[in-house]
Amino acid sequence: MMSESNAEKMMTPEPERDSERFKMIDGRLEEIEKQVRAIARAEERRSEPDSLGLDDIVQELVGAVTFALPFLFTSELWDVAKEISLWRAFAIFLLTMGIAYGLIAKSRIGNIRAEEVFHVPKRLITVSIISYTVSAGMIYLYGINRLAEFTLPQYLSATVITSTFAIVGAIAVDMVK
Repeated sequence: MMSESNAEKMMTPEPERDSERFKMIDGRLEEIEKQVRAIARAEERRSEPDSLGLDDIVQELVGAVTFALPFLFTSELWDVAKEISLWRAFAIFLLTMGIAYGLIAKSRIGNIRAEEVFHVPKRLITVSIISYTVSAGMIYLYGINRLAEFTLPQYLSATVITSTFAIVGAIAVDMVK
C-alpha cells in the first residue's frame, strides 16, 4: 500500500526536475527567437533595393557575352553591318540606349536602387561600357573583322548591331535575381 507521504510526493513533482525542464525550454525558446530575428533581418535585406556592385557587373558581363555570342557568328549580321551607313548605326545606337534606359530607369523590373551620375543611371553606363567593349572585343578576338573583311565604319556598325543583343542580355541577367 501507499503511504500518505509517498502519495504526496507523487502528486507534486520534484522542483529540481521542473526547474531543469524550464531551463531547457527557456534555452530552446531563446534559440528560436534568435532564428526568427535572423530570418527577419534577411527578409529586410532582401526587400531593400540592390545597389550596383561587383556581383551586378559580373552578371552584366555574363549576360552580354551570352546574348551577343550567337549573333556574332551569323553572316547575316556581317552583311547588315557592311550595308548600313554610320548614320543608321548611330540611329540603332540611340534606339538601343533608349530601350536600355527605359528598362533600367523607368520599368519596375527587378529591385534595384536608383543610382545616377549626372542624371544618367549608373547601370546604363556600366551596361553600355560592358556591352560595347564585349562586342568589339569578340569581333576582334574571333577574327570576324578579318573574315568578313570589315572596314573601320563596318567594324563600328557590326559592334553597334552586336551590342544591341549584348545590352538586352546584360540588363536581363542583371535585373533577374
